[in-house]
Amino acid sequence: MRFLVTVVRFSLPALVMTLLIPAVVHAQDTDAMIASAVSAGPASISDDARVIDWSMNELRAGTNGWTCLPDDVAAPGNAPWCVNGPWLNFLHALLNGEEPTYDEVGIAYMLMGDSPICNSDPAATEDTCAEGDWVTDLGAHMMMLVPDLSNLDGITADQMNGGPWVMWPGTTYAHLMIPIDSR
Repeated sequence: MRFLVTVVRFSLPALVMTLLIPAVVHAQDTDAMIASAVSAGPASISDDARVIDWSMNELRAGTNGWTCLPDDVAAPGNAPWCVNGPWLNFLHALLNGEEPTYDEVGIAYMLMGDSPICNSDPAATEDTCAEGDWVTDLGAHMMMLVPDLSNLDGITADQMNGGPWVMWPGTTYAHLMIPIDSR
């Protein structure tokens, strides 16, 4: 019996630490994800935005109709997002291989930059992207969705034109890229 009491006495602190450490690490991870997510947009939007992870789990409630997502640490670059409702619909559709169903103008901020991506094909990798369409070193930018994709007609798809361009033209995922940093 004395041995059992000694084991319990010395093991209880270890047990408590074993149970608490994952919670502390999780809190730090959550705090880091929230900090990453809110860095995507201006404070006037991100301070009161809902924050979710890429599995769509809510990390922080919001009050202004905007949603921010952290950088995906598994992808190159630093690419957190802050989006309004239509963009959240768009992201959900894109991630699930579905057609987006938004019917209002969508606005997204990516003030920290982006991961390298194919400008012409949303499913392409660097190896399968058309020559000259692989977008790298994209700094701070905004993106805009329009419900009527014909409104994007006549806007260049040339990412190096010095101004806005259409990404993924001719697809249901077409949207306007608006660079803030010079390219």
